[in-house]
Amino acid sequence: MGRVRYGLWWLDQATVGVRNRARAVTGGTAAVGRELRWAAELSARSTLAGVDHVRPEPWSDRGLLWLFGGISIAAVAVAVLLGFGMAHWAMTSSGATLFAAAGAVAVGAVLLPLAYLVFASKRRGRR
Repeated sequence: MGRVRYGLWWLDQATVGVRNRARAVTGGTAAVGRELRWAAELSARSTLAGVDHVRPEPWSDRGLLWLFGGISIAAVAVAVLLGFGMAHWAMTSSGATLFAAAGAVAVGAVLLPLAYLVFASKRRGRR
């Protein structure tokens, strides 16, 4: 046996334990990954099935008044926040971008209940 072959054999024998542990770790990691993917897929399917069966009930006039009152107060707060943020941004203040970004997120959060009210009342297809 030559020196090169002996060196390769010795390296193979020296790294057997490390290779076995690496195989065990990657096998375990792959099994955990498959389980997580399966759980995520089941969660997504059950969520979609549950969303498909949601039937919102009509609200009373008092409930709608409180909802739109809250939305209008939130809209005024968002307008004030955006006004201050845009004023600072126009003055090229260093920290003003945070105000503008927070205002954009707040506008999206205010529009979500309105979008729900619009699309929740759509008519269902034939059954």
